[in-house]
Amino acid sequence: MTSLRFLFCWLCVVLVLVTAGCRRTEPAPEPPAEKPAQETAAAVPDAAESDVITLVRGDESSRAVTDAAIALRKTLEAAGLTVDLKTDWYKRGEEMTRYPGEIQVGHTNRPESEELYARMAEAAEPLDCLIRAGEVNSIAATDESIMDAVSLFADEYLRQRTAGREDWEMQRVHEFPRKLLIGGTAYTTAQITAGSSEPEKYAASELRKYLGQVGIWEGDGAAFDLSIDRAVGTDGYVITPGEDGTVTICGGNGRGVIYGVYAFFEQYAGVRYFMPGLETLGEGDIVVDREYALTPIFEMRQSDWQCGNGDVDWCVKNGINQRDIPKKQGGNIKYGGFVHTIAGLTGTSADRQPCFSDPEILEKTIASVRALLASDPSITIVSVSQNDNQNYCTCAKCRAIDAEEGSHMGSLLRFINAVAKDIEDDYPDVIIDTLAYQHTRQAPKITKPRDNVCIRLCSIECCFSHPLNDPDCPENKKFAEDIVEWSKICDRIYVWDYVTDFCYYVQTFPNFHVLRENMRFFAEHGVKGMYPEGNYNSPQSGEFGELRCYLLAKLMMNPMMTEEEYGRHMDEFLRAYYGEGWESVRAYIDWFTEQAKGSHMNIWQPIINVVRKSKLREMVETFDGYWDKAEELAGDRLDAVRRSRLQWECVRLMVDPDEERAAWFLAQIEERQIMWRETSALPTRYALSKSAALWE
Repeated sequence: MTSLRFLFCWLCVVLVLVTAGCRRTEPAPEPPAEKPAQETAAAVPDAAESDVITLVRGDESSRAVTDAAIALRKTLEAAGLTVDLKTDWYKRGEEMTRYPGEIQVGHTNRPESEELYARMAEAAEPLDCLIRAGEVNSIAATDESIMDAVSLFADEYLRQRTAGREDWEMQRVHEFPRKLLIGGTAYTTAQITAGSSEPEKYAASELRKYLGQVGIWEGDGAAFDLSIDRAVGTDGYVITPGEDGTVTICGGNGRGVIYGVYAFFEQYAGVRYFMPGLETLGEGDIVVDREYALTPIFEMRQSDWQCGNGDVDWCVKNGINQRDIPKKQGGNIKYGGFVHTIAGLTGTSADRQPCFSDPEILEKTIASVRALLASDPSITIVSVSQNDNQNYCTCAKCRAIDAEEGSHMGSLLRFINAVAKDIEDDYPDVIIDTLAYQHTRQAPKITKPRDNVCIRLCSIECCFSHPLNDPDCPENKKFAEDIVEWSKICDRIYVWDYVTDFCYYVQTFPNFHVLRENMRFFAEHGVKGMYPEGNYNSPQSGEFGELRCYLLAKLMMNPMMTEEEYGRHMDEFLRAYYGEGWESVRAYIDWFTEQAKGSHMNIWQPIINVVRKSKLREMVETFDGYWDKAEELAGDRLDAVRRSRLQWECVRLMVDPDEERAAWFLAQIEERQIMWRETSALPTRYALSKSAALWE
C-alpha cells in the first residue's frame, strides 16, 4: 500500500507540472507602428543637416549689417552649429537658390525679407526690428538696431530650437530716449525737404543720418526745410525754428547749408565731431528754442594736421574749405600753385629771387598764370609768391623801388599788381595771392594791392608763448605793427601762422593759451583767410596735435569766441579723446602753459630753452603720476593716452639722457609713423647717450 501511495503522489506532481507548462500565455504588446520616414523628417530634421546654418546678407548690405552677421555667426558657432555666411545675389524674377538652415540678416531681395521690411514701414509704431523664424528665418532691423536684433534672434532661436518649436515671431517697438522740442511741442519723427542742388541733397542726407543717430526717426512730425540764399553770405547759415514744428536751415552757398546741418546738431543736440572716428552724440532732449546764425569772418580756412585734414568728412564737418572737397560736399577754395611758385612760373632758379623789375619775367609770369587758369577753370586763387629765401634782387631798379617804398615788398607788389591787372577782365573772380614773408613782410609806403590781390602775411619770426598783440614782446610787437599797416591798405589779408615746433614735433609745445587770442587779433584786423601750419607730414601726433587741430578748426569758424567757450571746447575734446583720466592731461597742459608765459618761444627750439631743466626735474614724479593716472582711467582710449605720453618721454630725454629709454622712444615714433621733425622721420645725427635736444 505504501509503495502504491508513493507512486500515485509522484504521478500527481508530474501531472501538475505538465499542466502548468502547457498553460497558454498572453501575447506581449506590439510596439507602435513607425511613422513614414518622410513624415518623421518633416517634424524633426536630420541631426547632421539641422546643425548646418547659412546666414544670408544682401549684396548692398551696410557695414552695420555685415558686422551683425559676423557677430551672429560667432554666437551660433559657439553653440556648436556649423555656420556659413553668404552674400545674396538673387534678383527678382531669377531662379532663387535656397540654402540649408537659411537665416536672412538685414535687407535682401528675398520675399521673406522684403515682406518684413514692408511690415516695418507700415507699422503703426516705429519698430527697431521684426524677426520671424520658420522654414526660412529672417531678421529685419534698422542699421542702428541690427546688432541688438541678431542678439535677440540668437537667444530666442537657440531656446526655441531646444524646445523643438520652429515657427515664432518677435518684434521690438522703438523707444525714443530723446525728443525734438520745437515751439514747446515734442516730436519723435521728422520729415525733410531740400533743394535740388548736390550740396542741398547731401545736406539732407546728413540731416537724416544724424537725426537717426540721435533717435529721431523719419516720418510725419517736425518738418525741416533746407535751402540756399546767397544773401546769407559765403559759407554762412541761419537756423530758424518755427512755432508749427518747422526748422529752416538756409545756407549762403552749398557749403553753408551743409555747415548749417552740422551746426544744428552741435548747437541743439550736443553732437561733437572731434576727430575722424571719434564723435559724440550728446544726450537729453533736443531743444530748438532759438535762432542760430553764423557767417564766417575768414573766407578761407585751411588745416594741414593730417590727423584731421586727411579725412574729407571731418574737414566738412569742421568748416575746413581749402583742400580737395567733392562738389556734393560743397567744394572748396582752390589754389593754383600754393606757395613759393615764382621759380616754376618763370623758369628761373629757386635759389634766389628773380628780378621783379624785369619785363621778361613779368611776361613769363602772366603767360604761366593764364595757362594755369585755362587748364583748370575751378581755380579761384593763383599763388604768385617769392622763393623760400632772402636772396632778393639788388639791381639798380629794384633797389630804387624798394628804397622809395621803404620795403622790399615795393618791387614785388608792383609786379603782382601788374599780373593781377592783366587777368582781371578775363577772370574777374580769380585772386592773385602773394606772400608778405621775411624781407617782404613790411607794407610798402606807396603802392597798394589791387582789389584782386591777396596778401598772405607770415608770422614765422614771432614768439608763440605770448599773444601777437602783447606790446612787451618785441618780435610780436613788430608783427602787430605790420598787420595794422597792411590792414590800412589791403582788404584781403590772409595769414600763414605757425602752431607747432618744426624741429621737435614730438616734444610738448605749450601754445594753447595764445591760439584764441591770436585768432581774435587776426579777425579784428581785417584778415580774411587763415592757414595755421602744423605737423603736416605725420598721420598722427605724439604730442597734442589732434587737440590743436580741433581747436584751430573751431577758432577759424568763430575767432570771436570767448575764453569760456574755448576752455569748454578743450575740456570736451580731452574728455572724449583721453577718457576718464582727461583732467590729468589738462593739468599737464596747464602747467606747461604757465611756465611758457615767462619765456619767449619760437618754432625751432627745444622746450628746455623755454622751461628750465631744474623745473622739469622737480616735476618728473608729478608728471609720471599724471600720465599713469590717465592710462589707468583711459578705458578704450588707452592708445591715445600712450601716444600723447611720448611727448613727456621726449622732454625727459632732453633733461636727463638715458640710452635704454631713448632707444624705446625712437622705436615708438618709428612704429607709429610720427615724424621727428619737419625734414626727417627720425633723427639722422644723434647719440642715445646725449640729450634729445641735440638730436638732428
